[in-house]
Amino acid sequence: MIELQQVSIFQNNRAVIEDINMSFNTGEFWGIIGRNGVGKSTLLEAIAGINNQHHGDIEVDQVNLRDMTPLMRAQKMSYLLQEQEPSLAFLVKDAIGMGRFPWLSSLDQDQQITEEVMRLCQLNDLQDRSILRLSGGERRKVEIATCLVQQAKYLLLDEPLNHLDVVYQHHIMQVFKDYSKQQGVLMVCHDIETVKNHCTHVLMLLGKDCYLSGTSATILSKTNLDQLFNDHR
Repeated sequence: MIELQQVSIFQNNRAVIEDINMSFNTGEFWGIIGRNGVGKSTLLEAIAGINNQHHGDIEVDQVNLRDMTPLMRAQKMSYLLQEQEPSLAFLVKDAIGMGRFPWLSSLDQDQQITEEVMRLCQLNDLQDRSILRLSGGERRKVEIATCLVQQAKYLLLDEPLNHLDVVYQHHIMQVFKDYSKQQGVLMVCHDIETVKNHCTHVLMLLGKDCYLSGTSATILSKTNLDQLFNDHR
């Protein structure tokens, strides 16, 4: 379980989120929604251990985030950035294989897992291409595959559908849904219909000290959505 206890998160000495208490469990697929600038990505960064400007406690399986080494965090959580640009000309299969870094597994096992994830993400035809020669959508598929091959207990996704066509969006959302049956998935997403159709739970951020959380059916009610769309706090 990922647990947040009285957590306040800051950027440039300004509180973005205040006093949030949340628990995210394995077997759950969480959609994190809210207006631009409300702190969705900032929250995910804090949970991933990238933004350590926070008060309160973030625990992953009862271990405080501050006590975890980068390797421990990588074994527990895989984090997909909203946007990232490749800078080195790795082949697709090698770039994806780097997601195995946190584990001291054999080369054969790493290769087998990488090949399975490439098939799952429909990347076999691109495996020998340089990542610098891919389209934006193709790069996004590689980034997602790299997170999946990491086999972390919790998958943290920041707008994973960026640059993907509609057909592939449907495919990869089913992959995430299947992943969440055994692991835990937290996904920042601006598409309410996608969240409604795939997520079991929703965290709706309404302001730095105001949020709603619960099952998708409960949180995505007309009353709550009206508040989200019409509240200009």
